[in-house]
Amino acid sequence: MYDVLIVEDEPIARESLKYLIDWQEYGFAIKAEAEDGQQALEMMKSHYYALVVTDIRMPTMNGLEFIKELRLFSDAAVIILSGYDDFEYARQGMKMGVQDYLLKPLDEEDLINILQRLQQEIAQKHRKHRQLHLGLTALRDQFLKKLAHNQIKKNEYSDQLKLLEMHTSFESICCLLVEMDFFHPLDANWTGQEIELKRFAIRNIIEEICGRSGYVFEVSEERYGIVYIGTDDELDDEFMMEWAGELAEAVRLYAKETVSIGLGQTVSQIQDAHQSFHSAEAALDGKFLMGNNAVLKSITPIMNNIEQKQLLNLEEEVLAAIKSYHREHVSKALLQLWDGFKTKQAPANKVKTTVLEILVQLMHLVKNTGANHAELFDHELGDYERVMKIKTLEELFQFIERKCFAVLDLLHKTKDFQPNKIIETMKKIVQEQYPTNLSLRVVAQQVFMNPVYLGQLFKANVDCSFNDYLLQVRMDKAKHLLTHSDKKVYEIAQEVGFGELDWFYKRFKLYTGFSASEYRAST
Repeated sequence: MYDVLIVEDEPIARESLKYLIDWQEYGFAIKAEAEDGQQALEMMKSHYYALVVTDIRMPTMNGLEFIKELRLFSDAAVIILSGYDDFEYARQGMKMGVQDYLLKPLDEEDLINILQRLQQEIAQKHRKHRQLHLGLTALRDQFLKKLAHNQIKKNEYSDQLKLLEMHTSFESICCLLVEMDFFHPLDANWTGQEIELKRFAIRNIIEEICGRSGYVFEVSEERYGIVYIGTDDELDDEFMMEWAGELAEAVRLYAKETVSIGLGQTVSQIQDAHQSFHSAEAALDGKFLMGNNAVLKSITPIMNNIEQKQLLNLEEEVLAAIKSYHREHVSKALLQLWDGFKTKQAPANKVKTTVLEILVQLMHLVKNTGANHAELFDHELGDYERVMKIKTLEELFQFIERKCFAVLDLLHKTKDFQPNKIIETMKKIVQEQYPTNLSLRVVAQQVFMNPVYLGQLFKANVDCSFNDYLLQVRMDKAKHLLTHSDKKVYEIAQEVGFGELDWFYKRFKLYTGFSASEYRAST
């Protein structure tokens, strides 16, 4: 999430800009406001803002003067707000490195288009900045990432290892995958700069713990991979579990954050490192069951390929039964899977691994339908630990059956919710509950769907955001009450869902062009 500073001397204009769109949806968060360029400069010197949205005409220091001074110490992206009469000023601003300009009155779609482009440009700029400053580390990252995904030719391994000053001889390799628990793209509490600093600190800790025995590389913004090398005696399961635990504890102690670690299988050749990395990914899939701050090990089935394929087919039949929405089909598919376990005398580890895989697929199934999965797959429930502690096959069957039926019930609630019906339901809720503290999240809870998905669906079908629609309903109700009742303005404000009278006055004037009193007098 990138921080935004608004520079505008008109309070109403600032408020309008803040609520024109859902900024977080496009990767930005408005963190501060300034009334003129001088105040904005002081704020920019004490905090990093990735984007500045500034008016041209302001007292004390206008927009162009502000941008000229800003460019002496900051490369922040800048958007100019201007009227038609100020176009020449806007053109001058473009020569000073301004990314774009918007004409007043602001158009929602124009702003969204600019933000979508800037989000990509800022992200790319940050990536290039990291690459320029990491040097050899960046080249190692690229090599290790390709190594983890089996994208290096056999005849290139030796030369690449020497070029990057890495170990060229070793007996065993074990890959680990470290995921930072604090990282979440929708978390508005973290600024882009704060996330980068925290990621940098955690990487430094991991590299310190690895020493000369391991190499760290960036997998994604929230994950680091580790290629750990050593002798066969060193890289046994007990040692690696203990080492991963020490790594997690060091991050918690020194970075004040927790990480979850997926531990891959040990391999003997560098060409097979991708197999170890793949098993580390599979192990980390269990994080949503066990919760944060977990060290997870991949379990290796010992059954032959034919038996594993047969059980995989039975596992897929369970998921297909869930998608059919028939409770009897689900029960039958589960019984067939369990009969397969008994007939083939599957070891406990294989049975538990299958159950964990089904749980992961159930979570993905629920998420892909847009349903709200939080209640079914809450980290605090400890499903991973519960599965691993179950001692009998019958108890495990009862557990997964309950989970499948819970998912089935949730899918039934959302099955008939086609887009048109969902929008109709949302509008009905707004019409009935607009006087309350209504929000998109509240509506999502009532229709058992994910709020982000729901907001995108609403906007795609109604051509306005949910918040804009809610405001429209409230304003229409307020106009009706002003012209068809003798209620006081503060009574009307409360009746249409505004807890603060001042905020109602501002929104009504901005929406209608009249104050509440003027509107009542004109009708």
